[in-house]
Amino acid sequence: MGNSEYRKTIDYILDLIRGGMLRVGDKLPTERSISEKLGISRNTVREALRGLEILGIVNGKQGSGNYLTDNISESIAKAMDIMLLMNRTSKEEICSFRRSMEKTVCSYLIARGCSSENKLKIVAALNRLKESEGTGDRTIADRDFHYSLIYATENSFWITFMEAVSEVYMRWIDDFLMTADSSVRAALQDAHEKMVQGIITGDVDFCFKAIDAHYDMIDKSFEN
Repeated sequence: MGNSEYRKTIDYILDLIRGGMLRVGDKLPTERSISEKLGISRNTVREALRGLEILGIVNGKQGSGNYLTDNISESIAKAMDIMLLMNRTSKEEICSFRRSMEKTVCSYLIARGCSSENKLKIVAALNRLKESEGTGDRTIADRDFHYSLIYATENSFWITFMEAVSEVYMRWIDDFLMTADSSVRAALQDAHEKMVQGIITGDVDFCFKAIDAHYDMIDKSFEN
């Protein structure tokens, strides 16, 4: 009985979303109103809402109520952290996946055609990275550059998933960038510029070689 009531609460919230009655940022009906509407206990409703909060769909604010949110990427990143702790995956596997996905993103941009607006955003992010000073600015600029590629796909599923992978991956990259010497930073910048050149000119092989050069440097640092 408990599981079916739990599921009933989740289905009710999902139906509100499907029907357009709940959008990101909207406040959910109160636990009491959901309980009365569905004829189930408030404790079950509360447990179901906490489950949705763990999934990044609901955000509970003390004294205010529950709100529909869009923190799914954060939830996936937390799941990846747990997988790492439980040895269900490894840094090497995540790094390999990140390399492959960046190639997929870039080949998608080349095949579909990256809009002029998104090309400008990518170039702007590249220039900010080149002009960044200090390790703090550099790590932020590097993160923004790689995110600019993801966002240029305008594919919501890819963006959500890649944000999660990048959130975990970038923690290691931040450490790498903070200790990299000037020659490594120059080589990374060269790889970034060639990646962008490949996207703009539509040269997939050229772009992939730049991506491999970029990630080969990073993978090598992990071996130390």
